[in-house]
Amino acid sequence: MMPGMDAPLSVKRLLEQIKARLEPPFAAVCVVGEVSNFKGSGRHWYFTLKEEGAALQCAVWAGQQRFLAHTPANGQRVVLKGSLNLYVAGGSLTLAVTHCEPAGQGDLQARLRQLEAELRAEGLFDRPKRPLPRFPRKLGVVAALGGAALRDVLEVTARRAPGIDLLIAPAAAQGERCVPETLLALQEVQDPFWGCEAVLLVRGGGSLEDLWAFNDPALVRAVAACRLPVVTGVGHEIDTTLVDLAADRRAATPSQAAELTTPDRSALAADLQRRGEALAAKLAWRLRGFETTLNLLTDRGLTRAEPAGPARDQLAALTHRLELAHPRRRLDQTGARLALLRQRLAHAAAAAAGEADLPRVREAQRRLAPAIQRACQGRDQRLAVGLERLKGLDPTGPLGRGFVLVRDAEGRPVTSADRVVAGHPLRLTWRDGEWTARPEAPREG
Repeated sequence: MMPGMDAPLSVKRLLEQIKARLEPPFAAVCVVGEVSNFKGSGRHWYFTLKEEGAALQCAVWAGQQRFLAHTPANGQRVVLKGSLNLYVAGGSLTLAVTHCEPAGQGDLQARLRQLEAELRAEGLFDRPKRPLPRFPRKLGVVAALGGAALRDVLEVTARRAPGIDLLIAPAAAQGERCVPETLLALQEVQDPFWGCEAVLLVRGGGSLEDLWAFNDPALVRAVAACRLPVVTGVGHEIDTTLVDLAADRRAATPSQAAELTTPDRSALAADLQRRGEALAAKLAWRLRGFETTLNLLTDRGLTRAEPAGPARDQLAALTHRLELAHPRRRLDQTGARLALLRQRLAHAAAAAAGEADLPRVREAQRRLAPAIQRACQGRDQRLAVGLERLKGLDPTGPLGRGFVLVRDAEGRPVTSADRVVAGHPLRLTWRDGEWTARPEAPREG
């Protein structure tokens, strides 16, 4: 220990003393800033509250989340209330948030939309997109040396198309050097001296602040004015920068950017094999056709020499042989044979179809008779039930049990004593006969 100095404190003891002096004065503090790197997949929420030149780590514990009136999101400018906590084990300072409310939209998001509107008015995003070369021999790659984006591009290219040359133009992925170095790299790779056919502009994922250089208007104009087609793979799938809108193709990741610009070796090999097999089959078919033609010519005697004779006879014979060998005659004969073969094929197909359907027809016939019998039995039963119900509704049925059917002069059934009028005739019907009666008025007392 140096003379004149107190005994040294341990790291833990020092942090505990700082914690004891720091936390009480900041037990309830309000702070405003922009939310970045929000992570809410677990039980707790973690994010960074930023402004230019400063950042503060914040956390919303699981038990406090339901009390927040507003949920923070990336790019939002918010006002937070909470307490400062010093985590001794990690030596980190965190604001434990207990209240959150919006303080207007984030500066970066507003600037991004303003830049997009200005550049879109210049027509940088609506220009015709150029197609990518199908089989490039050399590609230019603008990326940071040693970064994950460049490593992904190299791995995908080596796997899919190891014969393609890559010209790597290094440039910083963020910070003050990013824009000038990227502009210089783009200018270099599109030089005709290098022979590049397309450009890959790639970078790994990050926050909006980390990717802000790729929203620079100068860089966006350089991408739009590039002589070669440009494929961007900046950030992850959810990240979209202005250079993505100005590029000819936008990839979700650097790996996908490499896939878009390189042909797949295995797919090309499979396509080449398929085309080779098709060509071999076509050549074999043509050779069989030539062989058939040669056999026909041989059978007709066109290759046999006739005995020498008078010149006129020999000329006539040659003329006749020439007529027989005329291509039109062979074509007519071939057409007739083809028609005959088609007719035979149609008859054979019809016969094969009939024989194939015969077992199915027999099976259907065997199952048809029981099905018809079951259907008839079911209908007979329903008919018998209907007849019984109809008999029950017959008004003359109860006459056999001693009841009498009373009807008025018009033949309507009398169902109530109120409808009986003294002196008017009534028709009384029994099971075995019918009588007419005139009722008298009922006696009083």
